[in-house]
Amino acid sequence: MSTPESALAEAIAAHQGGRLPEALAGYESVLRERPDDPDALHFFGMLHFQLGRGIDAVKLIGRSLDLMPGNPHAWNNLGNILTFQDKFAEAREAWRRVIAIAPGMAEAWFNLGVSLRDSGDYEAAVKHLQMAIQQQPTFVRAYESLGQLFYRLGDFVQAAGAYRQWLALDPDNPMARHMVAATSGVDVPERADGEYVTKLFDRYARHFDVNLRELGYRAPELVTSMLSAVVDPAAKLDILDAGCGTGLCGPLLRPLASKLIGVDLSSKMVDLARERGGYDELVVGDLCAFMTSHPAQFDTVVAADTLEYFGSLKAVCESAAITLRPGGLFLFTVEALPEDAAEPYKLEVHGRYVHRPSYVTQSLQEAGFEVLQLGLETLRVERMQDVKGLVALAQLQGSAVA
Repeated sequence: MSTPESALAEAIAAHQGGRLPEALAGYESVLRERPDDPDALHFFGMLHFQLGRGIDAVKLIGRSLDLMPGNPHAWNNLGNILTFQDKFAEAREAWRRVIAIAPGMAEAWFNLGVSLRDSGDYEAAVKHLQMAIQQQPTFVRAYESLGQLFYRLGDFVQAAGAYRQWLALDPDNPMARHMVAATSGVDVPERADGEYVTKLFDRYARHFDVNLRELGYRAPELVTSMLSAVVDPAAKLDILDAGCGTGLCGPLLRPLASKLIGVDLSSKMVDLARERGGYDELVVGDLCAFMTSHPAQFDTVVAADTLEYFGSLKAVCESAAITLRPGGLFLFTVEALPEDAAEPYKLEVHGRYVHRPSYVTQSLQEAGFEVLQLGLETLRVERMQDVKGLVALAQLQGSAVA
């Protein structure tokens, strides 16, 4: 006959193995016999959270902590759950309890540091992330977050140092490689690695639209208003939204579209575009590969805030020329590099490429486009400064779009 201890161990093993119904039954069995078992309450609470029962999870873990207030793991998990419930101040208090009980627990320093960063307390956030690294020098996520925070503070030297330490610990990580290249200028690729872009936008998808609203993001409006100004309002075009993201261009392009297709590397961004609606089809994939595999199928290609992840524009311009019909239009934005810069494009410390106007023109012309417009505009506001960008309109040589 099993004891409560062995039953709890079996329930935990089932929980860790993903056998949630078995774990649920096991925890309930233990708690029927020992309703005040703090470990059973703690793990039962975590299971409730996984099942989407956040309120019950907080109550169960709270009961566990009433019985065993010195359990740092329960306090840490409580903080994580409270964060998902947007109870950020309460979450920070939970992590402070962890640190008081178990100051060597790096994850609590990290969690509190990230929360302080999100609340705008950058100085305290730096100290807490550094403490996480001090407690656990191999804490990869802490180096990543510290690098991002130093960038936000404008301390690019320290950001570069954090990214280099991150890459040393995780040399195959495409995000670490990209950010070291961006901050050092060494081994800069011609375009951002697809895996880097996918991970970046999968991670930020949930908060992407909110963040862009805070930055006064204008790229979708700029490219779609330029398109509306040059085509017949009654035109019904086959349009490709290349790098569609969460679908911000979709509602603006829909009135002009007979067919509207979006393609993006990030499946999570595409999921949000699907929720927004307006597209006839959404595809997860590389935009150049998509365009070259769909020759002469579109009247217009739009790429709003997408080509910032390309350094060389040769491949993307040639791909757009393949997918467009003769006379088709290519509209896009890139961040601007001064015309007197020595290089045609540059990977900046923020991880995006900037392009010289004459290089944009040259790339389009070499791919068979006539440049109709190339204007300088403010794309957004970042770190209290206007981000200047180029808005391009080019036409593939051939008869005009109706």
